Amino acid sequence: MAVIHFERWHQKARFHNPLKGGILDTQDIEVRLDPLTGHQSMYSSALEGKTSILFPETDYDYLRRRAEETRAQCFMCDGRWNSTTPRYSDALLPGGRLVKGETVLFPNLFPLAAYHAVVMLGESHLRLLNEFTPSLVRDAFCSSVEFFRRCYESDSTIRYFTLNANFLLPAGASVIHPHFQIIGSPFPATHQRLLLEKSLAYYEDKGSCYWIDLVESERVLKNRCIARTGDLEWLAAFSPLGVNEIDAVWFNATHLLEWTEDDFTHLADGLCRVLRAYHDMKFSTFNFAVFSGPTHRSSPEFRCVMRLVNRQNMVTHHRTDDYYFQKLLKNEIIVNPPEQLAEFVRGYF
Repeated sequence: MAVIHFERWHQKARFHNPLKGGILDTQDIEVRLDPLTGHQSMYSSALEGKTSILFPETDYDYLRRRAEETRAQCFMCDGRWNSTTPRYSDALLPGGRLVKGETVLFPNLFPLAAYHAVVMLGESHLRLLNEFTPSLVRDAFCSSVEFFRRCYESDSTIRYFTLNANFLLPAGASVIHPHFQIIGSPFPATHQRLLLEKSLAYYEDKGSCYWIDLVESERVLKNRCIARTGDLEWLAAFSPLGVNEIDAVWFNATHLLEWTEDDFTHLADGLCRVLRAYHDMKFSTFNFAVFSGPTHRSSPEFRCVMRLVNRQNMVTHHRTDDYYFQKLLKNEIIVNPPEQLAEFVRGYF
């Protein structure tokens, strides 16, 4: 095992601060680098006083009102998915859709890849983050991977898969009804390609898998480890890509088609625990992406990994939390230090 080095450094910003009577103020800024990709995240303790401005608390009256206003037009509600959603060919999916429990998988009407499906999560038009159940989420993950399997068996050029979610409008969802989105393509997504390329370079240089080394190094340090559930290790990201990033790293599976029945159970249970923690932190939205290695081979240099982040809360006039700093400079602001985040979420496992 190679030891992962978690690089950080400090800068000081000095200016006369009108909020402190015009005195010369010095503020410390911590810069963190992701050990694999070099992605930068910045933390300043001065932001603690601005958190309520950056992320105002969820307006649940507004959220419920929006849900009620949109339910009658929702194409997934009240069984309307039977007549309003598209279908795949019977050759790919007998019946054109995958139904498992309360989950339904069907084609995205506006696909962004050769295979781009939506998975409806249950009959309820609105769920709060503490209302997702492991059984419901497990069914959605099972259907997603079954879809991936059928895609790959039908067309072996479809080797790169991601499993994704936008939950609520500030997280990019076009509908309130809970759903996942799954993408299969001959080409990896941009960040997926970066992870694969960097993981391979690390493997060739160190002779070991970065993701296993990451988990073992974090276990030694202990301050960002959350829990081990089955084959998955849950961590708070050292240099997050988004607000309150929590990651799940598989010890054995290098691509989604290597998942076991236990993996579905532990992933669904762990995700629901993190969502409950987010809810108690007064967040109401999230994105996640599960990245897979190529399905035509096992990749000793890579492991499946989920990245889960919060987005702006549901309020009447929400501001975006993704601006030039994230969108163009590709940096991120740390709102809650990952070590404190891990300590809090640990209590939910």
